Amino acid sequence: MYPNRPAIERVIRFSAALLFSAAFVAGAVLWKGAASSHAAQAEPGHLKIVFTSTQHASCPPDPVCEGDGEFGELYVMNRNGSDQRRITFDTDNELAAVWSPDGTTIAYHSLFDGHPQIFLTNPNGLGKFQVTDTPFGAQFPDWSPDGKSIVFQTPAVRITKEDGHVYTVRDIFVINADGTGLVNLTKNLDPMSPNHNQDVRPAWSPDSQKIAFQSNRDGNNEIYVMDAQGSILRRLTLDLKSDEAPDWSPDGSKIVFQKKDDPGLYSPSQIWVMNADGADPMALTNTGSPLRNLDPAWSPDGKKIAFDSDRDNTQQIRQVWVMDADGMNQKSLTSLPGESGHAGWGWAADADEDASIAQPGHLILGRDPQSVSPIGVMGNAVSEVSSHIRDLFALTIGARPMHAHQNTRLWK
Repeated sequence: MYPNRPAIERVIRFSAALLFSAAFVAGAVLWKGAASSHAAQAEPGHLKIVFTSTQHASCPPDPVCEGDGEFGELYVMNRNGSDQRRITFDTDNELAAVWSPDGTTIAYHSLFDGHPQIFLTNPNGLGKFQVTDTPFGAQFPDWSPDGKSIVFQTPAVRITKEDGHVYTVRDIFVINADGTGLVNLTKNLDPMSPNHNQDVRPAWSPDSQKIAFQSNRDGNNEIYVMDAQGSILRRLTLDLKSDEAPDWSPDGSKIVFQKKDDPGLYSPSQIWVMNADGADPMALTNTGSPLRNLDPAWSPDGKKIAFDSDRDNTQQIRQVWVMDADGMNQKSLTSLPGESGHAGWGWAADADEDASIAQPGHLILGRDPQSVSPIGVMGNAVSEVSSHIRDLFALTIGARPMHAHQNTRLWK
């Protein structure tokens, strides 16, 4: 809602990142991936929404605190907007939260050591596990339908390609939910690859076979689909506007997305829907300029679409809205004070509210909001650590240093 903060550029040296990543992998092995230990269920509990908000904070003389600033925290609420509860309590902005298919875990991105990384937490906010520790950062996670993997994008990274040119690129990766098995799907960061695109906002299809995403590879932001291995690319939209942020309907037959007049952060935008093959595009919102409707998210039952809108405020303050899947019955779920957005739906599992995602053999780092004391559970998995560290060395030795162009504005 406010002008972009100055971009920060710094050199990322893989040698330093390697040492830190090795320690991270050791922790990841000990954690052993709680998310994958649960069988995915279609409707394991109550339909909830997780979102980012600053409703708890004040930033005078500004009317509200920015959703992408240090005061942005995660909240959960019922599908009708009732019972809004804050679940994170720190000074690290949390964004783009998405519920795991089985309803037990929330993935999101948050700053760590100057870069956004992917984290997991319980729906009650207790327990915190860092999934990624890439030297270039990680943003906008989305779960695989079986809950075992997470697809995400990188922030903007400046890299020198083999042709000697410097490009600003973004890549899409997939990783196991326990932090192992990192795979680059779009390969823009590979210095030897001719790719130099900005591929962002990945969304996994319900049948697990495809990933929809936004790319400028043909000169304009459009919606594309690739298979889950990063090949068999197909373009779905073709127009002069900026088509962004796709999300699948639960049955996989349709894709909802935002259509902006231009790629600018404050560009007027509307929510559109189309068939999964790109046919029959249709506008769901029509608020006109200069209003913005952004970041659509389809409910797991297929009946509703949540999105951000600033239509009720002249100062471009976003709130969470919801509408029927056909665009009818649009209404706000959040309101002032504060800015709220980036809603993610989920079937919140019917479980003990005090239960933790920690299990024997897991490493969970977090804090109790009452005592503000560290929480940790560690099991015996030391024998597995050395092989993973060797694998990490094999992946990173010989990698070239690159410059990471990190824009601290995470909310786009």
